[in-house]
Amino acid sequence: MYIINSKNIKFLLLAGMFFGENSICDAAENGKEINVCAIPQTYDYLEHVKKNYKENPLNIHYASASMIYASVVNKELKCDIYIGNDEKFPVRYISSDLGDINNYGSFAQTSLALFSVTSIVDRGCEIISKGTYSKLVIPNPKYNVSGFWAQKILDSYIKEDGKLKDKIIYNDNEYAVLGGVVNGYVTMGILPYNIIVNNKFKKSGSFCIFNSKLHEPLYYYYMMFKNTSDYDATVKFKNYLLSDESKTILKKHGYK
Repeated sequence: MYIINSKNIKFLLLAGMFFGENSICDAAENGKEINVCAIPQTYDYLEHVKKNYKENPLNIHYASASMIYASVVNKELKCDIYIGNDEKFPVRYISSDLGDINNYGSFAQTSLALFSVTSIVDRGCEIISKGTYSKLVIPNPKYNVSGFWAQKILDSYIKEDGKLKDKIIYNDNEYAVLGGVVNGYVTMGILPYNIIVNNKFKKSGSFCIFNSKLHEPLYYYYMMFKNTSDYDATVKFKNYLLSDESKTILKKHGYK
């Protein structure tokens, strides 16, 4: 199993190199570690939490939801709690008798945003209907919840102008979309707001947040595993995710 140091995660993600293996952050030396298995989209938030959380050291494993699932099922990875944005994975764990249905739910949500490193995006996202751009990229709707809702938004524009369909391209995941926009391969991309909020290119580029009436919120879920190494400690961390302090951190990183 390849190990990627957490300090390099942001570089790899921004380069569009969405990794399938997990990366492991060093945990503090003292106290019982809580093994947090999380998708990379939560990196900024969880690294902030890791600095603030005093109850137990957090050992955070970042990988795609599918890679975490495969590693857990094959007993290659030990997780006390899972954090992700696709509800089907907690459901899979629970149906496989690995997840605790009594300690499962959503703790955050974010919106979809249209992002460009140029100044082309207007506040109302009206640029989409104007067609004054070459390509617009979204995450593949087959594999990404954000891609599913991005496609729904674009379908409403395509009803008015069918030619817009030819401008849309699809990338495998959200970080590949971000990489395509940042590297100038495409003019614009639709992404969850929490992915672009801390991006340095946002300050010099442009973005708009889609009206909430156009798509359902993108939820982020927690789920405890039944065989946690320390049940009480994991419950405390789960409760922290729902706390006011956590909500403040979430807001800073583009969540609601």
